[in-house]
Amino acid sequence: MTRHLLRLFCLFCSCLFSWQVSADAEVTRNADNSWLARVDGATVYQGSRYFDAINAAANNMGAGTINIRNSGDSGPDGGNVYAIRPQANQTLDFHGHQINANGGDLIVPVYCDRRNNITVRNVHVIGNPRYGFWFRGCSGATFENITMNLSNNSPVGLGIRVDASTGPASNLTITGNINITGSAGHAIETYGIDGFSIGDVTVTHSGGCGLLLNDSRNGTVGHVYGHHNNLGGGYATFRVANNNGPNVSVASVYSRDSGRGFFSVSGSHGTTIQSVDIANTTSHGIFLEDADNTHVLAGSVANGSPNCQLVRTNNSSISVSGCSQVGTPPGGGGGGGNNGTVNGTYRIVPVHSGKTLDVDYCGTTNGTNVQQWSWLANDCQRWQITPVNGEWHRISPVNAPHLSLDVDSFSLDDGANIMLWDYWGGPNQLFRFQSAGSGRWRIINQNSELCADVSARSTGDGASLIQWTCSAGSENQMFELISQ
Repeated sequence: MTRHLLRLFCLFCSCLFSWQVSADAEVTRNADNSWLARVDGATVYQGSRYFDAINAAANNMGAGTINIRNSGDSGPDGGNVYAIRPQANQTLDFHGHQINANGGDLIVPVYCDRRNNITVRNVHVIGNPRYGFWFRGCSGATFENITMNLSNNSPVGLGIRVDASTGPASNLTITGNINITGSAGHAIETYGIDGFSIGDVTVTHSGGCGLLLNDSRNGTVGHVYGHHNNLGGGYATFRVANNNGPNVSVASVYSRDSGRGFFSVSGSHGTTIQSVDIANTTSHGIFLEDADNTHVLAGSVANGSPNCQLVRTNNSSISVSGCSQVGTPPGGGGGGGNNGTVNGTYRIVPVHSGKTLDVDYCGTTNGTNVQQWSWLANDCQRWQITPVNGEWHRISPVNAPHLSLDVDSFSLDDGANIMLWDYWGGPNQLFRFQSAGSGRWRIINQNSELCADVSARSTGDGASLIQWTCSAGSENQMFELISQ
């Protein structure tokens, strides 16, 4: 009997503990437009104000989820910052409902100061907030499925700002459907964040940047889509500033009709963008100023003023069509997007190994392998590079000029072999030369847009030439061209 009672007591304590650490709250609007907040079924607020009802739920529970079941207006700010203020380890789930920020210049729909592990999801913000969300000194913040249609007339008018102004901030996650339009200032801004994962974002008609990363590092960004961001001004659809970086990787930037497309400034470093599609900027399409180790690996820029410019910038590259090239291969002419036109006979030297591209056993038949080998000064290691169509080239061994470099079976995959085959002008046989700086060049296939790559970064004789996704720092994808 004693053991049975002890078990029941332990079960009761366990249930009580669970209630304390993971509560559930509901905020609903009554038929008379008043608001009701309950925490685990107990009423904690009845009154006229939307934000007050949500805050009452937050203040009367520990960790857990507050489910907001109706849309509502902020009401007047009262001369102070007036906001929904979640506590640590809480989730605000609006279930697709709307916040109308209609009460003055100091309305902030969701505000956090030094509270960690807060999630806000499934909300639509409209009206004229000072900030849509403002998180200060908060780590572990997550924003999921956020839409903001703002009025663009606030004295600040930011969409989302996450900063370290009052304490350390790290591990920011922005995910799901993120769509922000009409902010007077920047649509999304970080400052001082260490560690972030920002998914795909759509940012339009902002008075400032679409997405701005300041002094933030160690993070990833998905696809940034932007239209009409600071048109006529100097901000950009995507901007990094104030010593931002390192270790920032971005999948792509698409920008139309904005001040700039991509802008790196004020000592920012260590950003790599895989691809851009930028057009119709009133200032630069891409502008790198006082930047370092910043790379745009592929894509296009058109109708900029100018398309691209680098100022006081080191160890960086813009490798897209539409940009004037930086440097020219030996004997080469001009070309777009850091792409050189090459015409002549060259030794092709992988930078990481210092060896040379070599025809295996000096073969002269279809399917002969191409490898790296120590320099022997023979015609099996000399290559005739011939322009074919604009930036595209045929690359043929001097010992077998009827053959050319060829990506096996038109493959689009990493690791596909680059061999020799009778030349017929197919896209798997055409390559462009893209500047990697300091007289180094990537060799990129037309069909796959992948880089020629010495397999496994080998430095030994006999390592095969393959194709692989271009990577800014990979010296086994960089080659020197030595005229023969």
